[in-house]
Amino acid sequence: METKKEDLTLLGVKDAVTALKKGVCSSERLIESCLAKIKSNNGKMNGFIHVETEQATRDALQSDNRRKNGTLLSPLDGVPLAVKDNIDILGQPTTNGLGMHWIPSKDAAIVKLLRNKGMVFLGKTNMHEAALGATTDNPHHGKCFNPLLEGHTPGGSSGGSGAVVSGYLCPAALGTDTMGSVRVPAAYCGIVGFKPTKNFWSTAGVTPLSVTLDTIGPLARSVSDIAFLSGLTLKNIDIKSCNVASLENFDYADMEDEIKLGYEETKKLLLDSGVSIGQARLSDYDPSSARRAGLLVSEVEACVLLEDFRLKSQEAFSPELQTMLDFGRRAPASRYFNAIQKIQTLKRELCSIF
Repeated sequence: METKKEDLTLLGVKDAVTALKKGVCSSERLIESCLAKIKSNNGKMNGFIHVETEQATRDALQSDNRRKNGTLLSPLDGVPLAVKDNIDILGQPTTNGLGMHWIPSKDAAIVKLLRNKGMVFLGKTNMHEAALGATTDNPHHGKCFNPLLEGHTPGGSSGGSGAVVSGYLCPAALGTDTMGSVRVPAAYCGIVGFKPTKNFWSTAGVTPLSVTLDTIGPLARSVSDIAFLSGLTLKNIDIKSCNVASLENFDYADMEDEIKLGYEETKKLLLDSGVSIGQARLSDYDPSSARRAGLLVSEVEACVLLEDFRLKSQEAFSPELQTMLDFGRRAPASRYFNAIQKIQTLKRELCSIF
C-alpha cells in the first residue's frame, strides 16, 4: 500500500527502485512528485529549460501497467531521469545551449538504451552554450543557479543536470563531459559525477563539441546510484589486490587544505586496511598546460563540428562563443597537433604507472 507522507523526491535511484518494487509508491506518484517539485522550485535555479509533463506522466502510467502485469523492462522501469540539452530525445526540442532548436526524429543512443529499460524522461536541462564553458550562464536560456548557494553558479557545462539532482527535482541526470563538464557541476553542487571510459556509452545523437574528448556521464547523489544507473555492480573485492599509487610531486595541485587532508586521510585508511601503496611521479606535469591543450583541441574541433549550425543562424551564437570558435578556426594545424600529442603523452604516462 502506498504511503502518503514520504517526500518521494528525496529518493535516490536505488531507493526509488526499492520503493517501486515494494509498492511504497507507484511510478505515477513518483513522477508527479518530481513534476510538482519542478513547478515549485525550478524557477529559483533554472535547471530545467524544457519539461515534458504529459509524456512523462503517460510513460509513468505505462510503467505501472508493466509492473502490474509482471512485464517490467528492468529494475529501473519507472524511475525518472533528466537529460542535458545536447542529448536528443525523440520529439523534445534540442538546443545545445544555443539560441535555436530542432526536434529530433529519434532518440540518442543513450536515451534509447535507458528508454528500453523503462526510465521516464522528465525533460531537458540547462547547459553552458554549446557545452564550451563551466558556468552555465546561458545567454539564450538564462543563468542556472546552484541550489546549495543562492546566486552562485552550479558549474558547467552540465550545470542544469547538477542543479536539478542537487535540488531534489530528479534523482539522477545525464550530462556530457569533455574537460570536466560532468565532474565540475557535481563538485559544485555536492553530488557525484562520473566520466566513464570513452565510448562506454555511444555518443550518437549527442551534439558534439570534441570528437577527441566528448563522453556521456551520469550525475546522482551517491556513488552506488551512479553504479546502479550505469549498469555496474559494486562487488566485494579484496582491496589488498588493488594497485594503488600515490603521487610524489603532489604540490603541483592547487587545492584547498581540506581537500589535501582528505587525500592524506584516504591514504591512511587504505594503508590501515592492508593495502600496499606505491610511489609514482609524473614528470614535468603541468595541469595548466594540459588544460590549455584540451581547450585548444575542443575549440578547433568545435569550430568545424558547429559550422553547419552557425551558417543556419549566426544570431544563435553569442559573441563570446563566436570569439572562442574564431580562435579555434585561426589556430594553425601545428598547434592542434602539438596539443593532441601533449594529451596522448600524458595518457601514456598515466597508464605506465599501473
